[in-house]
Amino acid sequence: MSVKSLAWIPESIRFGTDPVCSADIEQLTSDAVTSTNIYCEQRYASADGSRIAIERKPFGRPVEIWVCNMPSLRICKIAEGRTVGANSSLDAVYYVSQDAGVSRLMRLDLKELVSRELFEFDGPAPSCGSVSPDERVFVCGPYPVEGKKNVYSLCRIDLADKKMVTLCEVQDMFNPHLQFDPGNGSRAFVQINRGGVSDFSKDMKSFTGPLGATLALVDVETGKISPLPVGRPHTPSISGHEAWAGKSGRIFFTAGQYDVSSSSYVKLKNPPDQEKNMPAAAIYSVTPGDSEPGVLAKGLVFNHISVSDDGRFFTGDNHDDGVIHVGNSETGRYLPLCHSHTRQGSCQHSHVHSYMTPDNKYVIFNSIVTGIAQVYAACIPDGFLDKVINLKGY
Repeated sequence: MSVKSLAWIPESIRFGTDPVCSADIEQLTSDAVTSTNIYCEQRYASADGSRIAIERKPFGRPVEIWVCNMPSLRICKIAEGRTVGANSSLDAVYYVSQDAGVSRLMRLDLKELVSRELFEFDGPAPSCGSVSPDERVFVCGPYPVEGKKNVYSLCRIDLADKKMVTLCEVQDMFNPHLQFDPGNGSRAFVQINRGGVSDFSKDMKSFTGPLGATLALVDVETGKISPLPVGRPHTPSISGHEAWAGKSGRIFFTAGQYDVSSSSYVKLKNPPDQEKNMPAAAIYSVTPGDSEPGVLAKGLVFNHISVSDDGRFFTGDNHDDGVIHVGNSETGRYLPLCHSHTRQGSCQHSHVHSYMTPDNKYVIFNSIVTGIAQVYAACIPDGFLDKVINLKGY
């Protein structure tokens, strides 16, 4: 099927001009079905920002992948499957499809809008994955390790020879947030939910224990795990949202004096003594090899975090009011862009999950302002990013 023959649907609705900074907002989806921009850690967009991928979850039917053509604001169903990663510089979105009980890792080309098979799983498909920048390796998981309580493995798939092997086993790694370093294809980071209790046959009992989550590097050649100074005792408990800052080798993450053992933020009445001199909430930055992370930005209850493809800007939402901010990755200074108008609950599709398209033209985000999850695009006003770059203070 050619790109021209695809059925492009006009679903967009002009949402209005946001009073925060006069950003024009477009509601990209409007059908009565849950639609999400997937997740903000990676940008599910083409390299030129002209197309973005969207997930739709029709009741009683398989998850669908749709694409929005940003110049026309029209959308089109491309495939059925669950997304497991993206590589915007290569115009690629990766997803798992199922046919007759067989799961396959697929690659969607956002320019040609053609899918091809990368790997067929001999058993259950992973819930999480990440592809190396050169598309040579796919690391995925978590797989419960038989006979070991709360131990999970990551697997490595060499996409050229189609071989899958166990890469490593890690305690409490049931929510890995796997992300390859865009500038170094030999390493990825994983999230480890220390002390968390999960049961894949039932609802998760708790996300973490008293220590909260942390991050570690994974050497994708050897499987070596190298802890990072993230979370207690180095910072307050992390929120579970983190991202590589472009190809800089830095990792940004959010942390604060909040109980994040469940899916909601609850302010701690009595934070541990060592945290009383730390910011109540902040975005932190750490580079592998650092003994301690540094505070990048503070002053708001930052929750989800994403970084632009070029690494110059970060986007994050204030959990207290849902306003999306754009900041300078070097200075940490930030400006409000728009209000998401969502109410963030336990369902992931109600969360903002904002990210900037690779052309730095739009910020894509989720909102349930209409009562059902839809995808929105805030057009970044002319001169706005220059103001962010030149900010001298808050």
